Amino acid sequence: MTNSLPAAVADIRTRSPESLWGVSAESIYLAVCAVATDTNLTYALRPHHIATVFQTNDERAPETVADVHLFLLTELGLVTDTHELTDCGRFVLASERPADAVRLVATRRLPRIQQLLREFATIDTDRLPRSELDTLVRDAEDEVFIAPLLASLAFISLYPEGVILNRDTITQTVDRLERHTKRPNTAITLITALTALDNSRLIARVATTYTNTTITPTDVDQTAPLDALATIELDSPERTPVAELTNAIEDTRLAVAHHAEIFETALDPEDHSVECDDATVDSDLVEDVFPDDPSREAVTETLDLIATIHTHPTLHSVALSSLTDTLELDPYPLYRTISNLPGVDCSLRDDLLITFDAVPSAPVGTDRYDGFRDDLFDALHTRLSWFDALTDVTLREAPRMRENIIESLVMGVDDDLVAPTYFVYTLPDPEALGEERMEQYVDDQPALRRERARLKRWKDQRNNDLRRFTEMTDRLFTRGQERDLDERVVRIMTPYDDDTFSEYTSQLRSLLRDGYELRLLTRHTKRRWEWERLRDNLLGDLEENRENVTIRTYSRYKKYQRITSETDETDLAEFGIHAKLQTIGHATEGAALLGSANFMENSYNWNPECGVYTENSNFVAAAIDFFDHVWKLSEADEVNLTSLQEIPRRSFYPSYYT
Repeated sequence: MTNSLPAAVADIRTRSPESLWGVSAESIYLAVCAVATDTNLTYALRPHHIATVFQTNDERAPETVADVHLFLLTELGLVTDTHELTDCGRFVLASERPADAVRLVATRRLPRIQQLLREFATIDTDRLPRSELDTLVRDAEDEVFIAPLLASLAFISLYPEGVILNRDTITQTVDRLERHTKRPNTAITLITALTALDNSRLIARVATTYTNTTITPTDVDQTAPLDALATIELDSPERTPVAELTNAIEDTRLAVAHHAEIFETALDPEDHSVECDDATVDSDLVEDVFPDDPSREAVTETLDLIATIHTHPTLHSVALSSLTDTLELDPYPLYRTISNLPGVDCSLRDDLLITFDAVPSAPVGTDRYDGFRDDLFDALHTRLSWFDALTDVTLREAPRMRENIIESLVMGVDDDLVAPTYFVYTLPDPEALGEERMEQYVDDQPALRRERARLKRWKDQRNNDLRRFTEMTDRLFTRGQERDLDERVVRIMTPYDDDTFSEYTSQLRSLLRDGYELRLLTRHTKRRWEWERLRDNLLGDLEENRENVTIRTYSRYKKYQRITSETDETDLAEFGIHAKLQTIGHATEGAALLGSANFMENSYNWNPECGVYTENSNFVAAAIDFFDHVWKLSEADEVNLTSLQEIPRRSFYPSYYT
């Protein structure tokens, strides 16, 4: 299949975690709904597309995602070459568990998925090293399409380092493959999928007509679309012509009308009268005619039947439904048993009722006239309601669970994925800086006084989505104090710093005391006094737990050269840390703050600065990934904190060059 894979499959493949972006069991169901309702596929997938953007902090072209879904509909046998739903697609559409239905279809239709799932089902652990999966991947198709599709369908979670198996989903799917069902099951499902019929007895009647085999209401109650989808008979995509079902429905309707006439006749006292014989039957005679030893209830029921007909000769017919449960016999054996009683002359009509021409007396029987008449009325009413239900039946492919799936997509977006995200800024704040500092700032300059007034007015009227850098730095550190985070790491990347650190050392001290690690990334080529300031403002206030503080620097030169005492520093074309970033915790629990502001007083109180604060887990994950990458790059330039207490009387250079 590799050569036939559309380029769109590679375009939506993601790397970590690995999957087909925008593809899931739910999205494939929405694509099936689109075909059923003749809706534009891109439009139909929009709810899932939006939810995936939230969940991944990533996006792909909607048209590309739609192209992959169309490809999958064909590969999974859900649509025909002319883009109509197959019976398989109809069953997915009708399923009350559409995601499970899609997974079952994918496993049935794609042998490689089935093989891999069976392999996974034999493994005891839920976690595998990626290398173990790689030994099972046999070609480019597996790598580019099958493995990512397994992840998209929620069978596995696939990362560069390892694989997490969803054992329950794998086991349920593999187990269901062993349940090979037959044509009656698929017929029941097809009728359920394409009609509004919901009565199991009526569905059984239509399915019996359609298949020319006997189907019971119990068969209907025990059959679901998932059962039909598990059958090997659906390996070839088929679309049952609507005309076939239409004919079966019409034939059933005519049969139901005929049966209604039979019950109407049975309720007519003038149709004919029963001849009552003076002979009598007793329990011994009843027991003798039964093929096996009858129960006490069966004997009593039979005597009641004879006594009732003898007492009310106008009640010439009795519905079999009144007798079959108690007598524990099918229609024809039941008829043969009763007709074998001495003095009984009766006939069986369409396996629906017994009509009597003559009966003996049963002195010990109980008169049950009202009950038998009520059963005849109920049987007639049932047939009339069936007739109405079968009249003008509209065959349609209805997306019954579409609204539920869309609702589940909305509810399935994790709280941390739709998390607070704020535009963060710095501008002079007259209230935060205090009257004395602002007076020094404006002095006696009218223009600056007007500026101060405008700053205050803007702050009072600003949008609620704006937050100050000072406020959000405090919020980020407080998140670690107020929550029991699993990953106790604070990451700070800032090229420059000053005594602003001292304003947050009480929070940092508290975090370090609670077992947090502080990782600081900065530039290396600083003047001596800048290192002293970092030492005094950060380490000076952290009397304890300094072993949890790590400082690394990252600076490089655009042209390699070894640094010696004779090096002219003005010749060094330097690049290095310029980003300003803070994070706490890991992706699913933490927060990130980034922007143009250094960890400095000017950046936090005076300069016009801007950035973003968010608790969106995917955004935080990306920020941490970036920080950790640079952190590893700078490993060789880790600052010895003991040496930092004795600042050398020279510039610091990256160890790469000294």
